[in-house]
Amino acid sequence: MKVYNEGLGSKAFDIVNYTIMVVLCIVMLYPLLNTFAVSISDSTLVSQGKITFYPRGFDFHSYQYIFQDKNILNAYKNTLVFLVIGTFLQLLLTSLFSYPLAISEFVFRKPLAIFVVIMMVFQGGLIPQFLLIRDLHMFNTIWAVVLPVAMTAFNIIIFRTFFQDVPKELRESAYLDGANDFGILFRIYVPLSKPLLATFALFGAVMFWNMWFEPMIFLNDESAHPIQLLLRRMTIELKDYTDVGGLQRFIDTYNLNPKNIRMASIIVTILPILFVYPVLQKHFVSGMMIGSVKG
Repeated sequence: MKVYNEGLGSKAFDIVNYTIMVVLCIVMLYPLLNTFAVSISDSTLVSQGKITFYPRGFDFHSYQYIFQDKNILNAYKNTLVFLVIGTFLQLLLTSLFSYPLAISEFVFRKPLAIFVVIMMVFQGGLIPQFLLIRDLHMFNTIWAVVLPVAMTAFNIIIFRTFFQDVPKELRESAYLDGANDFGILFRIYVPLSKPLLATFALFGAVMFWNMWFEPMIFLNDESAHPIQLLLRRMTIELKDYTDVGGLQRFIDTYNLNPKNIRMASIIVTILPILFVYPVLQKHFVSGMMIGSVKG
C-alpha cells in the first residue's frame, strides 16, 4: 500500500510539473507568436485587434520597409560592431586580469582580489562615469559604450575560479619548456576554457545586442545608434522617427498600420540573437556550472 501511494504521489508530482511547464511555455511563446503574427497580418485586422497567435491576411510589406531602410541597416551594422568588439574585449581583458589572480605565487593576488570584491559592492554611478568619459574624450565614440563594461567583477571571479581548477603542473611544465605567462595563458588556459569562453561570449553578445541606454547617453550622433535604440524611437517616438525615415509615406502607400512596422522591427531585432543559442548550447550547461561549487 505504501509503494502504491508513493507511485501515485510521484505521478501526481509529474503531472503538476508538466502542467506548470506547459503553462509557462504558453505564457512565454504567446507574445512572440503574437508579435510575428501582427507583423505579417492585414493592417485592417490589426487595427481591429483580431490578431492573436496566428497571422490573418498575409502582408510582408513591413519587412520590405525594414530591409530597405538605410537607418535600420546602419543601426544593425553599429550593433554588430559593438557586439563583436565589446565581446572580444570582455573575454580578452577578463582572461588577462583573472590569470594572475589564479596563481598562488603572484605577489599582488590578495590586494587585487579585495579590489575586485570592492568593485562588486561599490560603483561610481552614472554622473562620474559620464564625466570620466567626457574627460577622456571618448564621447560619441564606440569606446564610450564598450570600455566601461569590458571587465566586471562577476566575470573576473568566475574566470579566476575556472583557472584555479587547471592543474598547476601544466603551467610548471610549460615554464620548464621556456614558455612565458602569455604563452601559457593563450596556449594552455584558453584552449581548456572553451565552455567558459562560450558561455560568457553568449552573455556578452546578449548584453551588447540589447544595449540601448548607454548609447543614448554617450552617443549623440544618430548615425552611430544601435538597433535597439532605433527600435525605441520607432516604438515610443514614432512621430519623430516618421519625419526622419519616411515611414509615413510607406504606410500610406501600402495601407499599413504602424503596428505592422513596429512588430516586424521587433522580430528582425530578436531573431539573430535567438540563432546564437543553438550554436553555443553544447557549452552553455557546463559553462553555467563553473564556480557553482568552489568559491
